Formats: sequence, C-alpha cells, structure tokens
Amino acid sequence: MKQLTIFRILTFILLPIAAMFGFMDILFILSAVANPALLLVAFILGAFVIYTFVSLQFLIRGIDTGRQCKPGLRDWIRVNAFVSSFMGIMFLLNALSIFFTNDLTLKQYVSQFMQAQPNIPPMFNLELFMTIMKGMAWFMFFLGIILLVHIQLNFRLLKKYGHLFSAPKPD
Repeated sequence: MKQLTIFRILTFILLPIAAMFGFMDILFILSAVANPALLLVAFILGAFVIYTFVSLQFLIRGIDTGRQCKPGLRDWIRVNAFVSSFMGIMFLLNALSIFFTNDLTLKQYVSQFMQAQPNIPPMFNLELFMTIMKGMAWFMFFLGIILLVHIQLNFRLLKKYGHLFSAPKPD
C-alpha cells in the first residue's frame, strides 16, 4: 500500500506539469511546420503527456474502483513510459551537467548566447539568465527523478494489477 500511496502522490504532482507540457506541445507542433526538427521534441513531450493521463486513468478507473481496463491501456502506458523515461533521463543529465559545470564556464556560455541574440531587452542581464538557468536545472532535476520513480512504480503496479487488463470470461 505504501507504493500505491507514493504512486498516487507522484501522479497528482505530474498532472499539472503534463497539462503545461501539453500546451507547450501544441506550440511545438505548430512550429514544426516551419522547423521539422521540432517534431522530435513534440513527440517526446506528447508521449509524456499521454503517459501521465493514461497512468491517471489506470489509477482511478482500474486500481481505485477495481473495474476492468481495456488491454490497450496497458500498451499505452508501457510505450509512452519508455519514451518518458528517455525524457526523464535527459532531464537528469542536463541538470547534472549544469550543476557540475563551474560558474565561470556557465557565464561564458550564457554571455556567448546573449551576444548571439540581437534583440534582448536590457533588463535581461547575465545574472538573470544564470538564475533562470539554475532554476530550470533544479526543475528538470526534480521532474526527472519524480518521473523515473513514477515509471518504476507504474510498472510494478501493472504487474500487480495485471488481472484488471484481462478480458472478462463469458459465463
């Protein structure tokens, strides 16, 4: 029951993030018309959004009520969990690379980025960009950990509640 409680808490933590990423995904899909390289990002974000909402469906309709779930729901969870785990690992790696890079090197990267951008307002200075980058690194770090733990728990619960996906036997 402890795993189920943790799974439930993590699911409800991931929901607003998935909703936000869903809106971002729509923008990426629209932008992908002009830049097809964004299709990969749109695919990965879409898989995370789908994974979160089908996990919620499994939790609410299957585990909580004990009702039978469609066998396809397990497939949706599994396929999107693999893509979401890739996203979680990439979030962790990116965050750790920022954490383990010294401030001088990060300031050089950010200043080079700022020089390449022609129309940056004057209120966006180097320190603000550094603060934003470190804040986003912490967000990616915690999201990556939460997502990977959620996926691991979800696979355990899929195995434990596998009987919910079997077709009902006719009498």
